[in-house]
Amino acid sequence: MLTAAECQAQAAKYKSLAQRSDISEDRAVLLRNIARSLAGLANQLDRLAANMRDEARGQRMPAETREPDRHT
Repeated sequence: MLTAAECQAQAAKYKSLAQRSDISEDRAVLLRNIARSLAGLANQLDRLAANMRDEARGQRMPAETREPDRHT
């Protein structure tokens, strides 16, 4: 399983690749999108790890303070 740190490192690599002058704009857009996706995944993995730590300690966030699900 990828870690948040690995995702962040990969995001930085893709962002850097997107800034090269020897690639097409289409490729740069794709690389930037991948970088954003990896950064988002890193964020989600961090949140999951925090949630798992809290649940292991018996601490659950009240429903009204949690971020809403975005599956709608």
